[in-house]
Amino acid sequence: MSKRVNPMAIKMALTYEVSEAAAALGVSVATIRNWVRDGLPIMATKKPFLISGAELRDYLRAKNEASKRPLNENELTCFGCRAGRKPLAMAVACLPNTSKTSRLVGECEQCGGAASRLISNKRRDEFAATFHFKTGAHNEA
Repeated sequence: MSKRVNPMAIKMALTYEVSEAAAALGVSVATIRNWVRDGLPIMATKKPFLISGAELRDYLRAKNEASKRPLNENELTCFGCRAGRKPLAMAVACLPNTSKTSRLVGECEQCGGAASRLISNKRRDEFAATFHFKTGAHNEA
């Protein structure tokens, strides 16, 4: 799976040549050209072709937003299937992640691979009603 580029690496007030945009984002020139073919607007009245920083940033944000796959309340993200899947027997381990979040970890019921999901600790009781939390040394009690 490809990494997502950071739109904030682009200055909105500047214009970029294809090679400059590629260097600023850490991608190849071919990637920028593919984006142009995919709909990234360019200023093509004369060479070198220029790309508006504001339009490039908007394009990247739209592309990142379109690639998101929201999960249903009863799903975890399976790393093998690369999709939202229910865990095997709805059993998950609830591991602390930060002071405000926890990570649900389970086994995908379709491929048997690892699946996980970050949740807010405020919504932990909602998820406890949906999933069967495994008891163990790593779970929060």
